[in-house]
Amino acid sequence: MDDYTEITSESWFSRIADSIKGILFGFILFVIAFPLLWWNEGHSVERYNSLKEGQGVVISIPATAVDTGNNGKLVHTQGMATTEEILQDDVFGVSAPAIKVQRTVSMYQWKETEKSETKEQVGGSKTTKKTYSYDKQWSEDAINSSQFKDASGHSNPPMPHKSKTFQAQDVSLGAFKLNADQISRLSGAQDLNIQEQLAGQQLTSAGNGIYLGGNAASPQIGDLQITFKVVKPADVSIIAQQQGNSFSAYPTQAGSAVDLLEMGLMDANALFAIAQSENTMITWAIRIGGFLLMWIGLSMMLKPLSVLAAVLPFLGDLIAMGTGLFAFLLSLPFTMVTIAIAWIAYRPLLAGVLIVVAVGAVIAMKIMPRRSVSLAHA
Repeated sequence: MDDYTEITSESWFSRIADSIKGILFGFILFVIAFPLLWWNEGHSVERYNSLKEGQGVVISIPATAVDTGNNGKLVHTQGMATTEEILQDDVFGVSAPAIKVQRTVSMYQWKETEKSETKEQVGGSKTTKKTYSYDKQWSEDAINSSQFKDASGHSNPPMPHKSKTFQAQDVSLGAFKLNADQISRLSGAQDLNIQEQLAGQQLTSAGNGIYLGGNAASPQIGDLQITFKVVKPADVSIIAQQQGNSFSAYPTQAGSAVDLLEMGLMDANALFAIAQSENTMITWAIRIGGFLLMWIGLSMMLKPLSVLAAVLPFLGDLIAMGTGLFAFLLSLPFTMVTIAIAWIAYRPLLAGVLIVVAVGAVIAMKIMPRRSVSLAHA
């Protein structure tokens, strides 16, 4: 492991110019947050209603026989997903009777890590010390060393082999066939022991995989480790539209298609419960993302104030804290009001609660400065 250090200085006027340029980008982030939050609530409601609609019409059928009378209906079935295919990796000659064979390739490479330390000076200038550390590690992704700050002596060769998944085309669930998308969602990969298959080949084994390089105990830049996993026949539960002896996504009147698949034997209610839980998690993740966009955007728009005050570093830090808090308190009600308005047509009670909380945040934002002034006079 070795380091490279770079020290740069930025004048007060240059910092002001950069912060003013950031106002436009901050404004764009702030504006984007509104349609994102609005779309998210609409999509969440649509998905929720679609799953409820599907739960009301789904029928459970045995996987042992195909009843053409169920064509076009939303069906639930479960059983063992199997295949008779033998999948093969032609590059390394590894094969297995499986639904999937997953090849994982890692290369020993240089990696750059950046650490930054900034100090503000009296007068508003700023000095930044950046330390770039270089160490060797195994990585599945090719690391582009040409972009390193100190590329000399830290060169990574091209990655000759990449990770890849080989997937069976014919997978049965009793009398039915899974489509390609459903097969791709099958999980539960297990390690594949390939030592017997390597016998007679000019390949070096390492543990349960293949080693391409000199000495596995002392790896060099460019060495490769290749391991394999397989997805074997396993129990599967599915809810989808029956199409002959196969399945497709079921279109709902609410707008979102239903095509659910989980590993293991589960009843229809359990599958819908998992889907609703996933919908809730995604909805909250985007809500938080929209709020962060607003907060970051507003903070960037207010940043020139802290830079102007940075002629005295402690004053600049104090203003930065204040504008950050102000941006937070302003973003919170904006986020909640946007969400509330989007939900008014669907859940008036929830919308009312959100509006009350948002109004409370605005009132708190107005009261806090007055309290601070009163305490100061006291």
